[in-house]
Amino acid sequence: MGVFDNRRSSGRSNSIEKSETKLILSDKSPWPIQEAYKALRTNIIFSLPGNGCKVIAVSSAQQHDGKSIICINTAIAFSQINKKVLLIESDLRLPTVGTKLGIRSVPGLSDTLIGACQVAEALRRNVRKGLDILPAGNIPPDPTWLLQSNQMGVLIQQFRKLYDYILIDLPPVTTVADASIMSRYTDGFLLAVRHQTTEMPALEDTLAQLQLADAKVLGFVYNDVTTEGGHYRSYYKGYYKN
Repeated sequence: MGVFDNRRSSGRSNSIEKSETKLILSDKSPWPIQEAYKALRTNIIFSLPGNGCKVIAVSSAQQHDGKSIICINTAIAFSQINKKVLLIESDLRLPTVGTKLGIRSVPGLSDTLIGACQVAEALRRNVRKGLDILPAGNIPPDPTWLLQSNQMGVLIQQFRKLYDYILIDLPPVTTVADASIMSRYTDGFLLAVRHQTTEMPALEDTLAQLQLADAKVLGFVYNDVTTEGGHYRSYYKGYYKN
């Protein structure tokens, strides 16, 4: 669906997160970045026509493919056109959304699912205008069990009545079964693919697993692409649809 430059810095994962935090979309982002996410937003709208809330999962084949940044920025892009948007952080093993956005991660989704708190306590409202965040919460011993619980399905149905778009940040498909399990609640998947990092066998395995789960793949967001001879990072160079 799009080609982005979410360039990853060298070093440890916390250095990567610090670098990616600077890539959060805002009205101060360089023009090419803003235009890239507008184009991605438009492609999603045309891929999911009709009325009613749309639930979009964002995942990848492997870790460090840039899925969480893409999920956050896509959610922000929809909030910028006066849509009511919810981002649910469902990567309950390695949550990063709270760190990237500078919000508390606890309580969150996991705490809501086990009844430790009410939804209202876990939601971070208007993190950006029109954008609410449900962070991961406390890391549970068995995240897969929570995500496939009846409570998760009930929660998604409740949120569908309240929001125009729901973006779900999920773990990589090939790492755990969570993404395939969550496919029953979604209208489509976006897959982050990082230039010269994502391995083709892992991507093929990802597509096979999602096909078995009867998940709709909306497209791929290809990131970590550099421009030639310019100071701007090129966040968009075209779009691709299945």
